[in-house]
Amino acid sequence: MLPRSYYNDQDIRKRQIDTLKVFNDNVVEISENSEYKIEFAADGKNMSLNVVLGPEYPSEKPSIFVNPVIPHPWIAENSNEVVRAPGLVNYTLHSDLGRIVQAIIREFQRAMPHLANSEETSSDASPQSQVISLSMLQELNNLSIDELKEILDNTDLQDKLLENNPQLVKLDLETEELMNSIEEIAQDNIAKQQMLDDLKTDVIDRISTIVQMKMSYEELHRKHQKLAEMYDPHRIRDCLKQAALKADEDAEVIAEMFLLGEIPVESFITKFAEKRALGQARRAREERLAHQLAQLDRATT
Repeated sequence: MLPRSYYNDQDIRKRQIDTLKVFNDNVVEISENSEYKIEFAADGKNMSLNVVLGPEYPSEKPSIFVNPVIPHPWIAENSNEVVRAPGLVNYTLHSDLGRIVQAIIREFQRAMPHLANSEETSSDASPQSQVISLSMLQELNNLSIDELKEILDNTDLQDKLLENNPQLVKLDLETEELMNSIEEIAQDNIAKQQMLDDLKTDVIDRISTIVQMKMSYEELHRKHQKLAEMYDPHRIRDCLKQAALKADEDAEVIAEMFLLGEIPVESFITKFAEKRALGQARRAREERLAHQLAQLDRATT
């Protein structure tokens, strides 16, 4: 199969539309080759995506709109257009339209329950914060009024109280471990970037080699076709037949010239005999080749 770069834009456009139908259900064509609607359910709510393919697609990214509008980081402000989905942000000519739309639908399906419950969860304190608050209250409850007033007036004592809280210390350690883990993952991704770049370069080199091999193959194929036509047995037989007729015609011309007295007897005998012998030899070869071709035809039928 040829690399994608050897398909024209219409071929790629058709292939991308095919991937849209392969990776997603309920795809409805609104406008042929330019607009499609995909219906889906998210947390029991009926939703849809409108995929619009502009005249420059696939060179330019598609436009995707969600209905109804929901609050989500991927959606543009004061609009229902999806603009910050990773598949659109990192769009290239080789991106699969079907996978981009599939990822957007899955993200909305995953985010819908979170969006629906965000108001409730934001008003409730986490269990960990409740434990921390309870622990601090117990510690403060053991202090006298003067000690509480001193803490209230002294920010250093407030900081010390927070620093000595076991739950906060544990939370700080967990946060630090999480940040270290994130940093390690980021460094690992950076290290892998070079590997990805090397693989990309290798793929490009391989494609270039395939292109050169294909061009060489096509040139050799043209030469083969030309030689095959030149040395085709049927063509050789026809050439022998024509050459034999030409030798006979030359002999007749020599005979006419002799009868008209234009050449002497010695020249006539030599030239006439030469042309007649040449014509007979060519005719014999043509007949032998025709016989061989006939035998070959009978053997292959």
